Amino acid sequence: MKVLLNYSLLLTILFLSGCSTLKPGGMFAHEEVKPWHKAMLAEERMQLNAYSLENSADQKMFYSRESANGGQGVGGGGCGCN
Repeated sequence: MKVLLNYSLLLTILFLSGCSTLKPGGMFAHEEVKPWHKAMLAEERMQLNAYSLENSADQKMFYSRESANGGQGVGGGGCGCN
């Protein structure tokens, strides 16, 4: 029984050490983004937008009401009449 406990403890320690990182700053050390990764992170599909379909529907309604394409958050818009 004691041998089984020692093996399970050893396996647990090995498993948990495999999940950790050995960086000088610890587990939460800052890692710089490489220049060749920045282009991939800047793509539209990598943005944090959980409601893309809802946002596009809102923009369509705003465009229909205000007649201003892409005029979210700015003054003006409309038909252009004075």
